[in-house]
Amino acid sequence: YYTGLDGVTMYRNALINLALAEIMTNMHGFLIVVTNHAGSDMYRFRTPCRPFSGSFYLRQVIASVNFNAGDDVTDFLHGWLTYQIQHHLWPNLSMLSYQRSAVAVKAICAKYGVPYIQEHVCVRLYKTVQIMVGQADMRWFPEEYEALFLQQDAMALEQAKKE
Repeated sequence: YYTGLDGVTMYRNALINLALAEIMTNMHGFLIVVTNHAGSDMYRFRTPCRPFSGSFYLRQVIASVNFNAGDDVTDFLHGWLTYQIQHHLWPNLSMLSYQRSAVAVKAICAKYGVPYIQEHVCVRLYKTVQIMVGQADMRWFPEEYEALFLQQDAMALEQAKKE
């Protein structure tokens, strides 16, 4: 079978395809991962917290964003990272578990007044670009609350050790 292409042309086409695939993969990865974690509506923190403490779980919700999702096709195209909040809460769960738990997590956040942000990927991209070009900044979590929550976590840990 003869294609009419010589070895040099095929090699050049292969390199071009490889480069374009790499660029597109990086763009998709950026769009899916970075935009879930950046924007003027996201919090950042000054002090680390203990893993799996109350502060830890609060931070996972207010420092992550979910994309509008819910159907398998959209979730698949986003690599199931449409549920970034659930992924941060329970990193070892299956991707389908994220989809199933999203409604419950959103309801719990509403019950306790915790911001649960779920927006279209294009809105998140716009907010990320605003951060990148210096037109907006990410929020700092209020220091007084951060200190209070960390203190409560420490007291809960001490109480658990006594029991």
